[in-house]
Formats: sequence, structure tokens, C-alpha cells
Amino acid sequence: MSKWSQPFVPLPFAVVRATHILAAFFGSVAASLAVTEPAADPDLFWHLASGAWMLEHGRLLDHDVFSFTRSGEPYSVGQWLGQLALASAFRAGGWQGVEVLRATLIAVATLFLSRAVLRVQPHPGWAALPIVAAVLISRLAWGDRPQLFTIALFPVFFDLLLRARLEERARTLVLLPPLALLWANLHGAFPLGLALLLAFTVEGHAVRHPLRWRFTATLAACAIATQVNPAATRALGWAVSYASAPGRHVVEERPTDLLAPAGIVFGAMLLGALGASLVLGRHRIAARVGPPLLWTGLIVPFALLGIAIQRQLPYAAYVLAPFVGAAIPAALGRARTAAPHVPGPVASAIVGVLIAMPLATAALAAPAEPDLRAYPVAAVRELRPMRGPLLNEYDWGGYLIYAAPEHPVFIDGRGAALFVPGVLDDWVRAVEVRPGYIQVLERYDIGLVLLRPHRPLVAALREGGWHLVAEEGGSWVLLARP
Repeated sequence: MSKWSQPFVPLPFAVVRATHILAAFFGSVAASLAVTEPAADPDLFWHLASGAWMLEHGRLLDHDVFSFTRSGEPYSVGQWLGQLALASAFRAGGWQGVEVLRATLIAVATLFLSRAVLRVQPHPGWAALPIVAAVLISRLAWGDRPQLFTIALFPVFFDLLLRARLEERARTLVLLPPLALLWANLHGAFPLGLALLLAFTVEGHAVRHPLRWRFTATLAACAIATQVNPAATRALGWAVSYASAPGRHVVEERPTDLLAPAGIVFGAMLLGALGASLVLGRHRIAARVGPPLLWTGLIVPFALLGIAIQRQLPYAAYVLAPFVGAAIPAALGRARTAAPHVPGPVASAIVGVLIAMPLATAALAAPAEPDLRAYPVAAVRELRPMRGPLLNEYDWGGYLIYAAPEHPVFIDGRGAALFVPGVLDDWVRAVEVRPGYIQVLERYDIGLVLLRPHRPLVAALREGGWHLVAEEGGSWVLLARP
């Protein structure tokens, strides 16, 4: 029996481990916070439009129908199920439906993250610190888009793998292939799950763990399952190219700023893990946290990925949190505590309250309208009667697809999947008035421009005689060709 296994002890009545209730508590609190934030993500709008198109046409949207620069071009359909889920939530409950879906996925993510941490650190105080830190870091990716499904499924994969490895529960692994199939159709970041499995498989063979061949078979089954999607083998290539796309114009694709709040929290976690490792040494890590080689194989690559690409930072925090929760108190000489048990009826009552809390919060405080302060709402009214190809601000493209569908956009949030490199380079050349910008305007026959006032192109066109249709000081300018 593994030293991480909990032996079965007959009891006179059903009981539940207190750690399960604590994990539910963290999930409930996170959901209650998530449901109070209004929808505002710039990519949400084109995801909703894509899901609505598929619901209306009864088939997958595998080509561009929203821009005039790439109209008809094929692009990734790896998020089709996630887009359908968002569009269905919107149809069922409006903006509050989207917020409830977000809160549900955040609850799942936090619940399974907490389970993973509490497996190696059952003390609620020590476990709470890395759980809260990882949740705060994950808020980087709480935008309403299919990425939320990866935020939820990654910790599910991680917790199930930890349970199989630390407690030698082979049957847990049978859940992973169907989850991998679902993940591959919900969002294109499913290779993160395969990367987790690969780390467990390699470590299992390195130490000759009894389940090493089970891990190998599960990895193969999951890899096959992820190919059961409309894009088949192309989905993996798209995912890799998207993850490695240059982040010159999209903040979340740039390297993590370690001086920003999320970067500071992650840096503190990483330094805490490193310091505790130096104090504990290999044998004490194995005794208190688990297999040292496994944690090295998880923390190092995911930390490097998170530092290199900001959007990947939450997953680095997820794999780091259990190690931090167990290693730091061990380095400080704190004894390991056992998880107490709670009588079943009491546990059921507590969990019922925890489920009711985010539901009540949603009913009372979920915003009924999105936060559109970052978008040119008033400009849409001016645009509607006008005609001509529109050069728009990059992060307004999704909103324009939703709010002004009669005006196909120049570019939108599908940058790496559809507009890189040609259209994105042309957009930069035009808005920054680089050499050749006039040729870009002529090539695309641009008749309307909707940009932020500080863009060099705005000043150049106004000096060149373009007509000012409307403007909102400091927010947007709408110009028309003379």
C-alpha cells in the first residue's frame, strides 16, 4: 500500500473527510465572486456570434464569415463545442446565463485545485494560502471564452492524476480519455492535459512505479481521443502554433510581467517552493510532498511556459500550489496533520449551503448587462447607415461582429488563428503609419476608419482630408473617405 493511501476504517455511520468540504467551500466562494463580474471580454462577442451561427445553420463554422480581409478562409474549429455552450447559455439566460456558466467553470476549477492541494496538505490554514494564490493568478483567464473550459479541466486532470499516482488508484485513470475527448472539442489548449499525463508517465517509468504502464496506456488513449474532433490531427498543430504565436499586439500572449500583481504572487510561490526544496532535500520532499522527480517534471516546464506566455501562468500556479502548500510548512518544521472526518448528514447540510451560496449570489447580484465601457457603443449607431470596408481597432473587432454585423471587420480577436501574419502586419502598418500604409488602405479599399484617437493614422487621415463622421473624446474616432 502506498504511504499516501488512506486505509479503510469501518465506522458506525457514513462520514466525509473534512478536506472534501473545505474544497467545496473554496469552490463556492470562487463561484460567488465570479458570478458578480459583468461580461466584458473582447473575444466573448465573436465566440457568441460563432456559436449563434452554428445554432442557426445546424453545422460547424469552419470558415470566416465575419471579416472582409479573410472572408471564406478556413480556420480552426477546435473550440466549436465551447462556442456552442456559450451561445446556448446566452440564449437561455442572456448575459446572466453567460455569467452563471463562467461561475460554474470557476467553481469546478477551484474545487479540483483545492482537492489536489489538500491531498498533500490537509491542514486548512497551510492549504488555503497556495489555493487562494493560484485562484488569484487564474483570474487572468476568467474572460468569457472557451478558455474557461481549459481553466476547469486542467485541475480536474491534475487532481485525478495525483490521486492515481499518490494513492495508486488505477481506476481513476479510466476517466481521463473521455475527458480528453470533451476537452479537445471545447477548447484548443487540450495539449496541456497531454503534457500533464506525459510528466506522470515519464516519472512512472523512471522510478518503475507499479502503474507506469497504466499511465502509458492512458496517455495513448487520451492522445487518440483528442483526435476525435472536426479538425482531427490539425487541431494539435493549431494549438501549438497558437500557443507559440508572437505576442506583440496581444498582452496575454506576451511574457509574464513579474512585477505585475499576478507575476509577484507567482514569483513568491516559486521562490517559496525553491527555498523549501533547498531546506528539505530529496528524501524529506519524498516523505512530505511526494515523488521529487514528479514535482520537478511538473513545476519546471509549466513554470517556464507560464513565464514565457502570460496566458499559461494559471496552469503553472495550479501545479505549483500543492507543492508550496506541503513543502513550506515542512521546511518550517511543522508536523503533518491528518484530515478529520465529518458525519455524513452534517457534511450534506454544509455542502447544500455551499451550493446555495453562489446560486443566491447569481440571483441577487449577477449583472444583467455587459460592461461595454471599453467599446465604441455610440459609434455603432453612426456606422449602421454607412457603407464601405471598415478598418477597425484590433480589440473592438469582436464587439463589432456582435453589434454591427452589417459591417464585416478588418481584424478581430481570432488573430493567431486567422489573421497572422499578413493581415495583422498590414493592420500594424496602417494604424502606425509605417512605410506602405497608403498602399494598405488602397489594397483593401478602406472607406471607413474606427480607431482610438491617439493612433497615428487618425492624425494622418484628418490631415489628408478624410471626413470626421463622429468622435467621443479620448475614446474613439470615426472617419470616412472623402
